[in-house]
Amino acid sequence: MTVKELELAIPPIIGYQYVAYPLCTVLTRQEGIPWFYSNFIHLYCHFDLDGSRAARSLPLTFYGEDFLRCPWLTTQKIERESILDSPRGVVNFLVDCIDSGYTVSLYVDEFYIPRRRVYQQTHYAHDILIYGYDQAKRTFFVLGYDEEMQFRKTSVPFHELEQGFRDLEWTDNYKEQVYLFRFNKKGSYDLDPAFIQHSLQDYVSARNVSLRDRATCNTVEAAFGIDVYPTLIHNLPVLAQRRDIRPIHILWEHKKVMGLRIAYLCEQGLLPDSLGNCFQPIEEQASDLRHQMMKYALTGDDFILGKGIKQINELMESEKRVLEAVIEALGTLPCSTISVI
Repeated sequence: MTVKELELAIPPIIGYQYVAYPLCTVLTRQEGIPWFYSNFIHLYCHFDLDGSRAARSLPLTFYGEDFLRCPWLTTQKIERESILDSPRGVVNFLVDCIDSGYTVSLYVDEFYIPRRRVYQQTHYAHDILIYGYDQAKRTFFVLGYDEEMQFRKTSVPFHELEQGFRDLEWTDNYKEQVYLFRFNKKGSYDLDPAFIQHSLQDYVSARNVSLRDRATCNTVEAAFGIDVYPTLIHNLPVLAQRRDIRPIHILWEHKKVMGLRIAYLCEQGLLPDSLGNCFQPIEEQASDLRHQMMKYALTGDDFILGKGIKQINELMESEKRVLEAVIEALGTLPCSTISVI
């Protein structure tokens, strides 16, 4: 076979590719949906986005996405040197992975990757997902943000992808690890409405949920849940100065996923139909905020910035009110439909 293309699903979370790429595999089958909606509830935001700690990590993002423990995903973590030293060579190694049903997430220097903004201009490390190949054309099929900053499928010649992978030393902030993802057909996970209710309570109460994971990793000193809103407002001038709308984009994706989650719970008979579209106005508010901040990034108009701060406050109050109603409705479920936490 000269062409091999693995199935992908474009997930509702694409703001950060390290979250999107494994979800592209998890959500290819209906079985993965209950796990998805039982997760991706928590958000955190660093208190000081101008500080050194925030500079070393993402300013605002989802918390708790543990794909190594996802029941529907077989994940392999490989060091870059292992691939560079492979007797089969980089290209054959990647082709073998795809033949085995694995997509491959790795860092490349996008200077060598066509359809990227920095192609043949600047050395810049970024992650990319390889999901197929065409032997006759000697190209890989890849997924990522293209030159128009759209999350799209494109193709890369074998030799350019290999060079982009080998020449990472010319770039900064790349990661050594390479991840392989394949859907685990033997996985098992049932929708857990009690866990969802508990997680929503944590979110509305702004609990630092990283405290529960301190047996395996350090706690995160940041604002969690509903407290990301005032923290975001505090840091908006810093973000505005950097023209960085990533936190606002992630905020919008969070509202989009929350709306999908509530609609799904309604479909499953776990929430009343009257709540089916309750989150749509909030998602629309977040989408408008995102557009306003994109406009500010282009114009620098302080009036737009002030309007954005007001929108964030309104968004916080609307979300808290609706989620409290959802939590209360989940609390009325018969015991027979609720799993033990």
